[in-house]
Amino acid sequence: MNRTLKPLALLALAALMASGASPVLAASWDRDLGSAVGRPIIHSDMRSDQNHAREAVREGRILPLSQVLSRVQQQYPGRLLDAELVDRGGVPVYLIKMMTREGNVAIVSADAASGRILGYRQGGH
Repeated sequence: MNRTLKPLALLALAALMASGASPVLAASWDRDLGSAVGRPIIHSDMRSDQNHAREAVREGRILPLSQVLSRVQQQYPGRLLDAELVDRGGVPVYLIKMMTREGNVAIVSADAASGRILGYRQGGH
């Protein structure tokens, strides 16, 4: 981890713990190290969402993100920052956050089943 990011991550964790927020543990570092798997994340549907996405790709209902991303980057070159699969009225849509060559953040929405680009929105630096 970057030397600058590590202290910031520790500060963020300390602030979260001090705020009284419910703990979210992805792994038990004091035990279960032998399995290196950890425990499921508490109060989160992230694992379930990933499983649903994987299943939809296997069944051919949606395209893999990598395939859609290559199409997006042909039209809107940039560096991938984040991506998620969302449901928009029964239509699976990838929301892809990118850093443009000019240094702006852009959000591209693409139909997950066809890969067709549905929208593009660009913000500032």
